[in-house]
Amino acid sequence: MSRFVLLRSAVIATLAAGLTVAGASSGQAMAAPDLQLPFPCGQKWQLDTWGHAPALDMVKEPDQHGTEGATLIAPAAGKVNQSFTHRNAGNMIQIDHGGGYFTTYLHLKSRAVSAGDTVRRGTVIGQVGKDGETANGHPHLHFELGRDSDGNGSASWGFEGSERIRPAFDGVTYGQSDNRTWNNVTSRNCATTSPKGRVSVYGVLPDGRLTYTAIDAATGKRTHGAVVSTATLGFTPKAMATLNYNTILVTKAGSDGTLYRVDVRTNGDTLEFEPPVHLGNGYTHDHLAYDGDGHLYGIAAGTLRRYTIGTAKPALADITGNTHIGDGFTLKTLTTAGPDWLLGTTAGGQLLSYRVNGAGDWQRHQLRDATWQNFTHLLSPGAGVYYGHHPAGALYRYHDADPYDGKGDDLTGHGTVDATGWSQILLSAQPGSATLS
Repeated sequence: MSRFVLLRSAVIATLAAGLTVAGASSGQAMAAPDLQLPFPCGQKWQLDTWGHAPALDMVKEPDQHGTEGATLIAPAAGKVNQSFTHRNAGNMIQIDHGGGYFTTYLHLKSRAVSAGDTVRRGTVIGQVGKDGETANGHPHLHFELGRDSDGNGSASWGFEGSERIRPAFDGVTYGQSDNRTWNNVTSRNCATTSPKGRVSVYGVLPDGRLTYTAIDAATGKRTHGAVVSTATLGFTPKAMATLNYNTILVTKAGSDGTLYRVDVRTNGDTLEFEPPVHLGNGYTHDHLAYDGDGHLYGIAAGTLRRYTIGTAKPALADITGNTHIGDGFTLKTLTTAGPDWLLGTTAGGQLLSYRVNGAGDWQRHQLRDATWQNFTHLLSPGAGVYYGHHPAGALYRYHDADPYDGKGDDLTGHGTVDATGWSQILLSAQPGSATLS
């Protein structure tokens, strides 16, 4: 048994006796707040219920190092209604998010807010620590979502029978039962900042030659290319996905579903690549998209599948999984907005995003109801940057301030990268080549 398990066993035994406290706010219980993990964007944390579900204890992945002193940020907008030192809980903070919902944070190393302060999502509220008797000297965040279920204008916390409920972060519910663990939960608590970086875009021309173009994510201006290869692929391509700066996956049109890996030697003044490497057959997908975090998605006849890619330049043995996510994905275009987040358009003009959790488990979000049907390709290099390719040759640019909130009210158009000249039959952006400043 690990030291952490032993420590948590001791903590569980004392929680009920030592943490009986009530919040102090008001409001009728309504829809739960749209919470994100209370840590900076992109960080990965382990969540455990131990013996106090639905409350969660959180430590930083991969090995808990960096937990103590880690920055704690608000998971949603609200008003701080408690900020003090408790004997057992140590430094603690509670935020009133309205509608009768409260989030509570225990064992903090420090507190950066006081009662009465207004916070937005992403506001720094403190640091994770090991303060208080029930922390037993082990750095972690004890987190609770509470609901004023009895209508008395408060939400109690810290003991069995309190008003704590199961929290959901980024639309995924946690805390269902005792002794559950969730590993590598990624924070989507991303600040509304400007994108930056050199976006890499690969394409295929009608004659089979490859193209490479670089775009400034901040300005939307093309900064390099299009550079066009002399060599052709040697086959008619059907779908493509960019894995990294110099590796592309391409399928061949036809019933065999042949999958090739294309290794790019240079994309500077010239575009040169090695002869395509035959990986295998059966990849009859109409669309391919790589999420930059080890998952390749493909859609064939409305069926969405997910593969795991274990190396930068995969052989067939490095492409595993073949997980059947679901059916009914009748999309005209497909790209990824981030790890396990898909973005696509329909022939009817809808712009849709999907959060994929696993087989048969996903959430669908409709960002736009119409007008996106004219795009033949949709690309995203990350950071909420989207490019729509029009068959007349224009490449349009959009920015989604929060690509993981499942909403389209923060999606804005920013004109064109070019009004003409994009004549490729396939286009794919390198995931992660745009970041947030």
